[in-house]
Amino acid sequence: MISINKNIQSEILITTMEELVPEDSLFRKVDKYIDFTFIYEEVKDLYCDNNGRPSIDPVVLFKLVFIQALDGIKSMRQTCKKIKVDAEYRWFLGIPFGVDTPHFSTFSKNYERRFKDSDVFEKIFINIVNQAIKYKLVNGKILYTDSTHKKANANKNNFNDEIKEVVKKRREWLEEEINEERRKQGKKEFEYKDEYEEKHIKVSTTDEESGYYHRDNKEKGFMYLDHRTVDHKANIIVDAYVTEGNVHDSIPYINRMEYLKRVFGFNIEKVALDSGYATLDIKKYIIENKIFGVIGYRRYGSKETREEKNKYYYNKELDVYVEKETGEILEYKGKIDKLGYKTYTNETKTKIVRRHIKEEWNEIFRENRISEEGKDLYHFRKEKVERSFADSKQNHGYRYAMYRGLKKNQNYTWLICAAQNMKNISIKMEKVNGRPLTNTSIFENFIKNIKILFKIIFA
Repeated sequence: MISINKNIQSEILITTMEELVPEDSLFRKVDKYIDFTFIYEEVKDLYCDNNGRPSIDPVVLFKLVFIQALDGIKSMRQTCKKIKVDAEYRWFLGIPFGVDTPHFSTFSKNYERRFKDSDVFEKIFINIVNQAIKYKLVNGKILYTDSTHKKANANKNNFNDEIKEVVKKRREWLEEEINEERRKQGKKEFEYKDEYEEKHIKVSTTDEESGYYHRDNKEKGFMYLDHRTVDHKANIIVDAYVTEGNVHDSIPYINRMEYLKRVFGFNIEKVALDSGYATLDIKKYIIENKIFGVIGYRRYGSKETREEKNKYYYNKELDVYVEKETGEILEYKGKIDKLGYKTYTNETKTKIVRRHIKEEWNEIFRENRISEEGKDLYHFRKEKVERSFADSKQNHGYRYAMYRGLKKNQNYTWLICAAQNMKNISIKMEKVNGRPLTNTSIFENFIKNIKILFKIIFA
């Protein structure tokens, strides 16, 4: 039986910091595979060499946030408290036990006075993604995008009701195609103009830049939305764009895809999205860029309307609908409404079917969705992007917004996602003993195993 000996509390140890850090420590892996020296270059214009007292090392400063994110510590105050007694953290920061640790307010003061209006947070995130690309953990060919809500630092009961006049979204390209169809039929073009509508919006009195989030079967309140894109190869987050909680998932999507092409040079081949992204603009973008797209299906319209339309099949060559039971033909007589729906009728006009001018896009995405390739792609969506959200919230303190304001939340999201990518890079590279995950290394391992097997058999 081992008894408690309080005399050891004053024991003098002669050891090294290296010996106190476990061999399987995550921070060892991060330190081994992640190069932090780029931070000096990114922040050099924000520091002055000949004015004021010496500042804390910028790498140490950002490592404080990464420690907090990697271990999911609730606050910087608690993080700095743990650093005082944790050898693992001190080893990662390069701070010996005889040296005082930074004060918990250090990062917040530097943010307000130095980093607030800079793009250093985005540059750090981009650099970590580029390191993943260097390790061949990202190729930018297959991407998964979704959004998750993060509770704003605001009371959901403290708000003002405001009425805002907004302009209904117009699709000029669709309006032009509809009018082109009208011109073919010798009919007068439709006149389109901006339409306005009044919306009742809840504005938080605590954090005005947050948005009131309300969706079916989900908690309501003031939120921020993280629109995140994850690469297929190794679950690396390649984009994390924060908006107010009342912004629809589909709105920033096209701009973020163009952002990924511009910043990382991605050649996107396949994407998988849930049904919230099934808009005409996104379908147009995917088709025009020759991307294999899979979008989740959502039933629209009444059951009766759907059942009525299922009685017919569409003949593309003749541009007619044919009733399945009777063979009766419904023809398009040139009638198209302002929304782009063409009307197909029989001779007596007793049977009517409406078809959108871009209905073929829906058919393309339906074929993609039910194909074997599409089923596999959509199956991976929840294992990639949704798992990334779950990891952020469960392990990295991402359920609640620590800061107020859109800019602060965006900057903190860059750092959280950078830390998450560091973890993924380090773990995956450690599994292959520092060799990139390439087809060559896999093949080499296969050949090696075959040789071992032959030695055993023919020994």
